[in-house]
Amino acid sequence: MNNDNKRNHFLCDALYDIKALQDMMKDFHSKYFGQLLVKIVGSDTIPFFLVTHNGTHLKLLDTVKQFETEFFRIEAIDRERCRGTISLLRAFDYEDRDTNLIADVVRLEKTSTEKSIELSGIYAIQLLKPEMLKGKLIIEPKW
Repeated sequence: MNNDNKRNHFLCDALYDIKALQDMMKDFHSKYFGQLLVKIVGSDTIPFFLVTHNGTHLKLLDTVKQFETEFFRIEAIDRERCRGTISLLRAFDYEDRDTNLIADVVRLEKTSTEKSIELSGIYAIQLLKPEMLKGKLIIEPKW
């Protein structure tokens, strides 16, 4: 197995694990505590961005809602063909404007837009905090 195939294999496995964790958070139900796991984590999504071979973040366009994003959620993974189905997460800054600057993102919003991607063009995955989907903005006082 050459290096590209090994890397793609690891990327597929990593996305598969992320999907399994999301499913566990969403589907876990306790007789006594209900959906406590989702309540503790605050979301059923593990957001991430993907780094391409040239070192940039993969950016995809939602043509319906007219926004571009580099933040995603895994929806399905085909381990045989090493392809993933991702949904786009819309990123907002503190003024509720679209942004892709990670330093400015205060909230991520799930969308229904899904895209199928070939993982051979992806070099790495960077996970983000699930709290970014809560949208709680706390501005500390200056004094």
